[in-house]
Amino acid sequence: MRAREFVLSEDAVKDLEKDLANPTSYDAIDHMMQSIARDYNITGKQLHDLFVAKHGVIPDKWTRQQLRELQFLGSQCTKDCSGHRAGYAWSGQRSGRVPNSWSASFNKGAWLQRNGY
Repeated sequence: MRAREFVLSEDAVKDLEKDLANPTSYDAIDHMMQSIARDYNITGKQLHDLFVAKHGVIPDKWTRQQLRELQFLGSQCTKDCSGHRAGYAWSGQRSGRVPNSWSASFNKGAWLQRNGY
C-alpha cells in the first residue's frame, strides 16, 4: 500500500472510531461504516478489515468494550473511571471512610466501597 493510501485508510478508521462513540444499533454502525467507506473510496469490508487489523476486534464488539469501560461497579464514569477506582481504593484502605473531596468521581468510588459494591 502506498503511503497516501495508508494515511487515508488510517483516517477512515479514525473517523469510524469517532462515530462509534454513540451508536444506537447494529444498523447504525453498519450505516456509519458504509458512509465512511464511501467517503474514502473503499469498500465496507476494507474498512472493517482495517479496523480489525488496528484493534483486533470487530467494530460492534469494540464499541461494547468501550462502553463497559465507562462504568465502575455499575456507576457511570465520564472519562476513564480512574477517579472512581482511586476513591474506591482510598476508602478501602481507610475502613470505608467517605471523603469530602472536590472530585465527585473520587467520592462516588469511596461511597461504592463503603456500601459494599
